[in-house]
Amino acid sequence: MSFFETPTGDVTLKAKVVIVGSGPGGTFTALTLAEAGIDVVLLEEGHPYRNVPLDMGVAVGRMYAEGGFRTTEGDPPLPVAGGKALGGSTIVNSALCFRTPPERVEEWNQESGGAFSDTAAFHALQADIETLLRVAETPDALLSGNDLAHREAARALGWREGNLRRNTPTCVGCGRCNQGCTTGGKNSMDRELLPRAAAAGARIVVGCRVEHLATGRVEGTVVDEQGEALGHLRVDADTIVLSAGSIGTPRLLLDSGLVDREGPVGGGLRVQPVVSVLGYFPDRPIFRPGSTQGHFSDQHADDDIIFEANPTFGSQFAAMPFYGASMHEHAGNGGHWTSTGALIRDRPSARVLPTSQGKARIVYESSEEDHRRLLKGLRLGASLWLEGIRAKHVVLGLFGSSLCRTMDEVDAKLAGLPLGRMVLYSSHPQASCGMGRATSPDGEVLGLPGVVVADASVLPSNVGRNPQISVMTVSRIVAERLAVRLGGTVRPLLPETVDQPG
Repeated sequence: MSFFETPTGDVTLKAKVVIVGSGPGGTFTALTLAEAGIDVVLLEEGHPYRNVPLDMGVAVGRMYAEGGFRTTEGDPPLPVAGGKALGGSTIVNSALCFRTPPERVEEWNQESGGAFSDTAAFHALQADIETLLRVAETPDALLSGNDLAHREAARALGWREGNLRRNTPTCVGCGRCNQGCTTGGKNSMDRELLPRAAAAGARIVVGCRVEHLATGRVEGTVVDEQGEALGHLRVDADTIVLSAGSIGTPRLLLDSGLVDREGPVGGGLRVQPVVSVLGYFPDRPIFRPGSTQGHFSDQHADDDIIFEANPTFGSQFAAMPFYGASMHEHAGNGGHWTSTGALIRDRPSARVLPTSQGKARIVYESSEEDHRRLLKGLRLGASLWLEGIRAKHVVLGLFGSSLCRTMDEVDAKLAGLPLGRMVLYSSHPQASCGMGRATSPDGEVLGLPGVVVADASVLPSNVGRNPQISVMTVSRIVAERLAVRLGGTVRPLLPETVDQPG
């Protein structure tokens, strides 16, 4: 028997709490409230994808917000990926699990008015979440060719590095986490936690696109897997919990006219942009099946830059500076390329605006410090390949890039380089409804009693790492506080039979 409902027409429901979104925030909120004895309905616009489409275009089109084309307004335009499926972003992320750095928790306490003042409890909760998700370091046997090259290069340069921790307890190394796991190896929210929430009494309904919020209710449209309308949606509830992500949550509040479009909701957005550098090794095969991303270096974390091994795709050759015979050579040797991504903890001027023509509007302008860090990331990424393991040449992540065979050529290419030349990517939007600015320490939207935020948008600022463990932790804390206010009894996150980590 399925743990979720798939309606084919109108949906009208009542509940004590309605949760919008089934990603890490919505799942942990539903689980916490349901096990506390609270009547919960969870709504998800997307659908389940246990039989994941093998075709990449179909998978991305169905499982990503706006078909994978959600993009900021700015120079350069910046894609901002997000999941749209039962399980949210955990369906399409690389399963990377970083704990929140202690210095970040201290910073968040200052920004939020002490929302996480019991720091020992915060870090203990993260350990419990890792145990629940069965997080472990990627074993060497599952490192891909990209990962192995990344590790060798980082070690050659003397960088601090390690294998990434992931919630992939039965990973087989197919390397397609971002298109949905075809083997069930990734412990995404739909695998264990959403079924557990349903077993505790949460009602989970898919294909529910929430479009409007009002006091005590949410409304929208019931949709099929292709997004076609099937009926009208209405859920009446005493409390609304928004877990639609750092773009979706402020959009709903703004589109419903519940907050000022120039106010704190939607402002403070961070997306942690990534810029990539590819290295070419004609005499050395790089390709080997393995994890999507299994290795990283935080050598430069003090300057808010970390490096993660990137998967490489055939489509990347379309953006490379090759033509004719040169394109034939390089594309034909696709297994001799490797890639690193420099992720920066950004501090831009950015805001989510009300929806325009059915699409998200995200205004994003990088700061001078962001620009400097991105340039540094490009240079360090080039050094990783050229000086670490002697690539024949590198291709910088730039529009109109050219080959660089030496660091002198890299430096000449980067000198005075405008931000608009960089090819950037992001999948970590955060902090657009941050505690201390848009919400109270309990996650309640300021001026809107009964409307609570529990997702990446409620983080006071960005983590500087892949944020899913941080999002789960903060959402669990918000949900526990809400459960107590509603008269529930919070149950332990870990079953008594699960050993606590030492």
